[in-house]
Amino acid sequence: MLKVFILIVCLFGLFSVGQASDPTSSFLLHRQSSAEYINSNIEYFIDTSGKMKLGDVRSHAEFVSAGGRNVLAQIRHPVWFRIQLQLSHDAPKRWWLDYQTFSPVELLFYAPDKNGQYIEHISRKYEPFSAHPLSGRPFFYPIEFNQHQSMVIYWRSTVHSAFVFPVKIWQQEQWIDLTLSEYLFYGILLGIMLGLSFYNLLIYLRLKDKMFLLYFFAILSYMFYAINVNGLDLNVLWTSEFHRYKGLSSCISAAAGIFSILFAISLLGDAEKRKWFDYVLYGVVVVYLCAFLLVFIHEYSWAELFTQWAGAVWLPLVLAMSAYLSYQGSIWARYYLLGEGPTLIGSTLLVLLTQGVIEANRFNMIFYFIAGAWSAILFSQALAEKVNSLKKATTAALNMAVAEKTARLQEAELYRATLEEKVNQRTKELSLEILKHQQTFEQLRASQSKLEEMAYSDALTGLPNRRMFQERLLHVFGKAQQQGGEFALALIDLDHFKRINDSMGHGAGDQLLQMVALCLMDALRQCDTVARLGGDEFAMIFAGPISRNDAIGICQRLLQGFDEPVFIDGQQVKTGMSIGLAWFPENGSNIDEVIAAADAALYQAKAAGRHTLSYMGDVLDLNNY
Repeated sequence: MLKVFILIVCLFGLFSVGQASDPTSSFLLHRQSSAEYINSNIEYFIDTSGKMKLGDVRSHAEFVSAGGRNVLAQIRHPVWFRIQLQLSHDAPKRWWLDYQTFSPVELLFYAPDKNGQYIEHISRKYEPFSAHPLSGRPFFYPIEFNQHQSMVIYWRSTVHSAFVFPVKIWQQEQWIDLTLSEYLFYGILLGIMLGLSFYNLLIYLRLKDKMFLLYFFAILSYMFYAINVNGLDLNVLWTSEFHRYKGLSSCISAAAGIFSILFAISLLGDAEKRKWFDYVLYGVVVVYLCAFLLVFIHEYSWAELFTQWAGAVWLPLVLAMSAYLSYQGSIWARYYLLGEGPTLIGSTLLVLLTQGVIEANRFNMIFYFIAGAWSAILFSQALAEKVNSLKKATTAALNMAVAEKTARLQEAELYRATLEEKVNQRTKELSLEILKHQQTFEQLRASQSKLEEMAYSDALTGLPNRRMFQERLLHVFGKAQQQGGEFALALIDLDHFKRINDSMGHGAGDQLLQMVALCLMDALRQCDTVARLGGDEFAMIFAGPISRNDAIGICQRLLQGFDEPVFIDGQQVKTGMSIGLAWFPENGSNIDEVIAAADAALYQAKAAGRHTLSYMGDVLDLNNY
């Protein structure tokens, strides 16, 4: 008999090893239990392996009481929760468990069916709402009691930050009534943010002031951030494909932070007086960009940590700056301070919540919506005040400029009157002097005319000089270009002029140049121009209309005029000339190109043996004309 007893004790001991303890308490459901928190009876177990299944947890897990808390510190492992529900005799058999969506990324929910078998419901934060047990609300699970009055339910939660798990029990009708009221409240707050953001976008499109554009992005991104924090997420706005992006929450937080910082810089910054303020805030923007990078490499926990602590840096800084500027008398900084204050409170609550310092409640869940609407209103007023201040400053500057200009005009008018009196007096005195100087003026004018003639004429030949030639050529070119006409340019060099000048003296050379000038003037029409460019260089401008044959004929006659020797100081001198002829617009579309073409033709005429005419690259046989 003793052996049998010992065997029974051993079997009981073996059976007891590895068995999980039963729940230490149960939550009693009665008819008025709807909307009550049940965290006081929740127990949890940290799965350090990350691989345990429900059967393993029920058999081996050692659960500990949450102590009524609804926040745990940041844990990088999945956490299992359980609670025993006890149904009173007057309570309905169907209930809904509401795991309020503050931090879970994935939740596996297990509740027994009518046969006592646990049914698994898998819910993820970033998945279509249609995939949840109740469409339109994530982490909301049905509980159905059968003939048993008690059940134990389990759920496994995975997060990227602190575990925040406020859990309520609901009757569906009461939940729907409350949810409709909440959504109406959310809709009003979102409508305020959305309406003001698009209103300021329209102002930006009208004024092109980047402050209004930054306001639009700051409020819009904050609106998405508040939706995300509250658990509504972007599933109500985007397609179901967005559930694939697990780091979307951190990206939304980072985007909201970036645009809020840029708006603060545009409103409070001063590139000349407060460079350090801008630099520090731009550094925080870099931290937010790093959060995007961490999401890209799937470091979601670090990304969320970066976004949380970045907000803890820049929010106090901009509030301190706005408080300082408010003290200095800045009205728009005062409105910014009043608008950003609730955001700082909300961020502080979020940090304290994620660190497990405070408990999650409905106030925490909706505060970001209230803060966002309040900020949208006050920020818009801050923008209006800054624009009004800039307008007043501009008006004051204009008034000052007008006053200064008026004073100057009055001073100028007084000076004009004084000067006019002095001028009248002086005019009488100068009347006689004017008569005396009139003769001198006439003499000066005659001298000026002579000087102008000398400035535009060659002293030796009386022909226009290079300066006059350039002006005449510019005039003929402009007229031809305007009327679509044409003109010809001939450049002339005397052959063997240097030899004659050196052998017979400069006087003989001057006589030869004068003879050539007379021949050139006799050969041209009245509308044409002949000029001495310098030395033995001459130029002829054939103004249009003139045919090619006429121009070549004139050049031919000039050449024929020097076929025979000429007499200078009783000596027979043999000379000639080389002529390069170019045509506008055939040989050039501008003056430089026409001159270059004529010069090239002149060079070709000299290379062909001198005393000849070259035109368009060909040395012409004058016997054919």
